[in-house]
Amino acid sequence: MKVEKYFAIIVLFATFILSGCAGTPHLATASNAAPNLRELPMLKVTVECGSCEVKPTIPALIVNSYNAAASKAGRRISVTDAASLSIKEYSARGDAARFLAGAFAGKDEIKAVIVYQGKNYVVEDYYRNAWLGIETLAENIGGLAYMELK
Repeated sequence: MKVEKYFAIIVLFATFILSGCAGTPHLATASNAAPNLRELPMLKVTVECGSCEVKPTIPALIVNSYNAAASKAGRRISVTDAASLSIKEYSARGDAARFLAGAFAGKDEIKAVIVYQGKNYVVEDYYRNAWLGIETLAENIGGLAYMELK
């Protein structure tokens, strides 16, 4: 009987101690929620890489990825304010070459400059593998553009 009584007291004491650990986490309030909720500029993509041939889907993939990153972060895209992303360098491997030769087939690469409010931001990336192609790279460039403008 004494053991059961001490056991019950220990369980109640442990429950009391641990109940402080399971409290409600600090919730964001209006004063400490994201401090900078300004709208992000819409992204306009242009091709300025001379004689390079950019796939027609690439600019839309960049914009859609930028918009998706903003949406995921809870940010809105402005309908009046715009930033310009200019593709300056572009190279894409063919799908067959990428699958058959992988890294030996060269690389997919996009180098771009974002101009917004008089400032220039450089975004660039490349893939040199067999499984990720230019479309995935374009989506990554959109995410990098969001990171620069957020």
